[in-house]
Amino acid sequence: MGDPYADLDDLVREIDRALHLLKKIKGAQIRNAEHRDFLRATALGWFHRRRSDVAQDIGTDLVEQIDIPYRTILNAADKHSSKNTYVESAKLAKQTLIEARSRALIPAPTPMVPRTVDSAPNFAPLVPDPSMQSILQRRWDECKRCIDAGAPLAATVMMGGLLEALLVARANKLSDKSKLFKAAATPIDPKTKKPLDLRQWMLGPYIDVGHELKWISSSAKQVAVILRDYRNYIHPEKERSHGIALSPDDAAMFWEVTKSLTRELVAMKGET
Repeated sequence: MGDPYADLDDLVREIDRALHLLKKIKGAQIRNAEHRDFLRATALGWFHRRRSDVAQDIGTDLVEQIDIPYRTILNAADKHSSKNTYVESAKLAKQTLIEARSRALIPAPTPMVPRTVDSAPNFAPLVPDPSMQSILQRRWDECKRCIDAGAPLAATVMMGGLLEALLVARANKLSDKSKLFKAAATPIDPKTKKPLDLRQWMLGPYIDVGHELKWISSSAKQVAVILRDYRNYIHPEKERSHGIALSPDDAAMFWEVTKSLTRELVAMKGET
């Protein structure tokens, strides 16, 4: 069987390439035959190669939503259609593909699944400082309170902060931190071309480097990346432009992932 998440991830990159091409094209209409062929091939890639592979994992509703912008692109490529038609369709395709990618990775929990009541783990093996242990305990409890109160965005923001703190703690346990700066995913300062100071790292690099150093599994990394992306909807304009609102079920799913990642990081032995 194929990997629906990987298939959808490829589709997101393909539609990004189409958007990049469209951005470079001048004029109100797409007349160049090569450009139209490229856009036609992008749409056909969904219908001929990917659609059937991912349909059973994301559901008929999302498949039909994805069909709409790709069909518009396909029809537009048969004539001198406006650039705006392609751009709007490609943006809609990307938005829906991202939603489908999330669904393919972890199905949303059913409404009958009760909210979690798990207590916080013992953070001492990962964080020796008692005051930081207390802070992490409070953050854990606040995540639960946000979920129980039906505040999914607040819960997701809190979970992202908790996960980042745990990854920072994991990095701090290394007596030899050189491996953090030798990883392929290490963030580089664009001006100096040298690795960024750890104090400048954001959640994304910690997730990527943590996976590379085998702190977290591949599946855990994929879900952590989605959690990171959804956390960014704290910005109202991003939520408006993407048309995505977090639901209580989304937060419940992220909470299960956060608990699993927390235990994974706390239970690790040694420095690596």
